[in-house]
Amino acid sequence: MEQRKLIQHGLSSLTVALPLKWLKERDLKKGDSVHINKEGNKLILSTEEAVKVEKISVDVTKLDRTSLLLYIQSLYRFGYNEIEVRFDKPTTLHHRSKKEVTVSSVIHKIVNRCVGAEVVEQTDKKMLIKHISGEAGEDFKVILRRIFLLLNETAESLLDGIKRNDPNTIAAIEEKHDNINNFVNYCLRLLNKYGYPDVKKTCLYYHVIASIDKIVDILKYNARNILNYKQKFNKDTVLIWEQINKSIRGYYDLFYKFDLTIVDKLSKNRDYTKNLLKNKVSKIPHKEILYLTSMKQILEIILDLTEFRMGLEY
Repeated sequence: MEQRKLIQHGLSSLTVALPLKWLKERDLKKGDSVHINKEGNKLILSTEEAVKVEKISVDVTKLDRTSLLLYIQSLYRFGYNEIEVRFDKPTTLHHRSKKEVTVSSVIHKIVNRCVGAEVVEQTDKKMLIKHISGEAGEDFKVILRRIFLLLNETAESLLDGIKRNDPNTIAAIEEKHDNINNFVNYCLRLLNKYGYPDVKKTCLYYHVIASIDKIVDILKYNARNILNYKQKFNKDTVLIWEQINKSIRGYYDLFYKFDLTIVDKLSKNRDYTKNLLKNKVSKIPHKEILYLTSMKQILEIILDLTEFRMGLEY
């Protein structure tokens, strides 16, 4: 923690010099206004100006397809407005398919998931991504609720596809994942650039949103695997799946209407569902056990998220 001395200013005021780096990151200068909030023994200094994270240039030659996708996504989330991507060869390996894919196609794919970003220049060995549309910290709450609603919809859609043995509904989960990922990326970018108005809650919100992203990934990967499973699902599998979805919906209720009775219900449903799986395991086909084991991770993520939601309340 940096310490700075108070300086006498006139007869009745004391001043303190603000860090130059902090001012430059927000492009603040003499005459600009800042907000001061009192919080216990702290004074929180804030501004509506976003952190100015302008340009970065990266070489992605050694990255595989998935690592490349995640790298560009992380730079967007961090808040860069201009990302130069350099590469020595036009293709990269996609480990899952064991095929070479073009670097260009991977970059365009992830840019399509980054709200406001576009590829503005492209050569054989370089692509330039720019964030070209406006953004505002006040978008955050609206988009966060949209993420929750889409998560509920995606979870219910996958279960519906399983019940009806409908491959088209199950295949559509991939697109639903990508849509949620768009909003997740944008929300995390807003948190990195603007923070949350209550500063101490910024990291809590970041964790919540990143964890929702993990839940949607679990749904996506299960949907991919289920497409190759041609059998009608066991009724006990469906019952357990319904209980997991119940926890997903329950966490949405808790997040937007904090109530300790909902916390208790989530905890109770978690233990009930895990015991149900344990008791029914001998009656469920092996492949379906694998799907449920993967889905069971969602119960642990929601337990973690419940703790963070309790922290956000105070």
